[in-house]
Amino acid sequence: MIPVEKQPEPRPPGFDFDGKVRSPGRSALAELTGQEPTIRRRGPRIRQRADRIEDLDPEVLRKYAYWTRALEALHDAYRGICAYSCFYIEPVTGPTVDHFVAITRTELAQAYEWDNYRLASSLMNACKREFPEVLDPFLVQDGWFELDMDTPEVKPAASLSPETLQRVEATIRRLKLNSRDCRSARRRYFDLYWQPKASSRPIPLWFLEEQAPFLAREMRRQGRVRPEDLEAPANPAT
Repeated sequence: MIPVEKQPEPRPPGFDFDGKVRSPGRSALAELTGQEPTIRRRGPRIRQRADRIEDLDPEVLRKYAYWTRALEALHDAYRGICAYSCFYIEPVTGPTVDHFVAITRTELAQAYEWDNYRLASSLMNACKREFPEVLDPFLVQDGWFELDMDTPEVKPAASLSPETLQRVEATIRRLKLNSRDCRSARRRYFDLYWQPKASSRPIPLWFLEEQAPFLAREMRRQGRVRPEDLEAPANPAT
């Protein structure tokens, strides 16, 4: 993992997050708890399921999954990079909205808040679920996670405090960042860079920075890049 910079909530004319996600979500929560809807919409009233938001079964919200409307905007805002695996997620292969604060009885209102969303591959989202030990990508600091280029496995930096070390290790385990699939993906990108199918057309480092930024950062840090890529970032515009 590498630090992820929080991106601002999208607004019109690009995407109306408040109108498409937050407002209908809050209105649904109001109706589910027997209150008047907070927006006008077509269709019958939503049946009351509880007296308080805290008493609602979180599964009820799956019927009102307005957060999925923000998926394209989320993918664009974070350049398609999974906040956990640090690989680009092709739109056809399963990007998902991860609620960092999971949808639980005490946090249902967070289901419709942009700041609670992290772009995640379906695999990473399934691994994380509601488990609290996973570090927030918005709070991860540069250098906490390193890569053994020979294995290639993710490992904690040696200089971490005991508390941070424990959390980094727990995150690696919970997300299965050293699973066969994750290691194979890193190896594939590494080999594409060093062993291109056409030697006259080597893969540029900027391609890795766009597709696998954690791997590219570690390759540069450890001097595992071609001489022309040692000095400055290959793609300063990103």
